[in-house]
Amino acid sequence: MKKYILLLIAVIAIGFVACEVETDEVAGGTEVELMTGEWTVTFEQSMDEYYQIFGGAEDPELLSMTSDELDSLSWSDLYGNGEVSVFTSNTASSSVDSMWFGDYAADPDDYTFWQYKLKVAIDNDANTFSSDYADNIAYDGCTIKVLGGKIFEDAATTPRGYAADSICAYVYFSDDYYGFTYMKMSGYRYTGFDED
Repeated sequence: MKKYILLLIAVIAIGFVACEVETDEVAGGTEVELMTGEWTVTFEQSMDEYYQIFGGAEDPELLSMTSDELDSLSWSDLYGNGEVSVFTSNTASSSVDSMWFGDYAADPDDYTFWQYKLKVAIDNDANTFSSDYADNIAYDGCTIKVLGGKIFEDAATTPRGYAADSICAYVYFSDDYYGFTYMKMSGYRYTGFDED
């Protein structure tokens, strides 16, 4: 009987040792974790530019406009893509002044919009991001400019009615088939719920 009691005590002692905490370190996130994630967005084209391209109206010269001036234009989802996914993620070096931006997917069939990925400069304190004619690393022959990129904490409402971070930017693709200068990208952080 003593043998079984000693064996039981030994097993309990081993169990306590096995559950001992090995470190006091707290797992941390990346330097840009508040700016990274999956986003549900729409890309809209300028109606002002649409009339210029297809109707011969005066060129609004979007490339020389600021993001505030672009905000004043009329925008619509002329391509009819609806909601698509965009991803922002930290770089391998976990830099505080840059991150990846794109709809990059492992399988070409999984792209929901343009098939693009580029590194953008960020201001982590202001939650802003931009790039000046960066190469698209998803395929050759395309450069991308991102103007006025900004993330607003809890500024969006999801389809379920809950608060989520919002994202917006003006994106230029050099190989836009119709010749639009910028597309307005806006949306909210994906919550993981099917309803959103």
